[in-house]
Amino acid sequence: MAAADILTAADLAAGRFQAGDFAVLGDPIAHSLSPVMHQASLALLAPTHPSLRGRRYRRILVHAEELPKALEHLRLMGCAGANLTVPHKVAAMRLVQETDLTAADCGATNTLVPVARGWRALNTDGAGFAEALREQSGSGPEQRPIVVLGAGGAARAVAFACLRIGCGEMLILNRTESRREELAKALNDPRVRHAPLADPTLPAGAVVVNCTSLGLKPEDPSPIPPEILKSDMFVFDATYGATPSALVVAARARKLRACDGRPMLRWQGALAFRAWTGILPPIHAMAKALGEA
Repeated sequence: MAAADILTAADLAAGRFQAGDFAVLGDPIAHSLSPVMHQASLALLAPTHPSLRGRRYRRILVHAEELPKALEHLRLMGCAGANLTVPHKVAAMRLVQETDLTAADCGATNTLVPVARGWRALNTDGAGFAEALREQSGSGPEQRPIVVLGAGGAARAVAFACLRIGCGEMLILNRTESRREELAKALNDPRVRHAPLADPTLPAGAVVVNCTSLGLKPEDPSPIPPEILKSDMFVFDATYGATPSALVVAARARKLRACDGRPMLRWQGALAFRAWTGILPPIHAMAKALGEA
């Protein structure tokens, strides 16, 4: 999608948004593939679901300080549902009027549903990750050791979901000690421990989940030293781009199974779409639109 397709907070303030449309808000936002997969779904569903005809899914560049007004404008203009990405997932929790358990337990939201008084916060990242992991690796988080790289909104959602589903031990890796300690405390589970990102010891057979922003840009390095990856691990990089991330490249070079964030993006998007419309969109069409093999 072209840069001209990106709206800004100033566009919202000027009323440039169509009632009934959907949106994703973030900074940066140009890389987002959410519109591609959602437009594919809307095109397929419209013939049999008249209420979806003419609807669009828009990318909106919103800086952190602009989020409160942007959400207010979208609600007043009749936005049918919104997704949130970096850096808004935690900040938006202070701006909603209702909170689903999926968002409350991890303190972050990636999906907003319009309600009478404003917005209802949900989080489909965790469930989306679990569905994508089952699809890509053959089994979900149950009884498996999970290594979470990062301590932000996506990391919190993945960690809470994996613990709730019944994973084995969990290791939180993050450069900033205070942030990983804060997440481990919030998780409040004896299965959880934390350590620095630099040269950790990973549990055998682990699912390694990159929830840092390293991987969004082609020049980004791997968030962990590639040499610590072992052949019995599965690498799931929640980022995605035009080319595989350094982490995915390193994993595949070591004959590990690995995937980027498009399956998770697809599943969290499908679950968000169902929350907005009551319809689970066509998964295979979304995968094709995202260019998944």
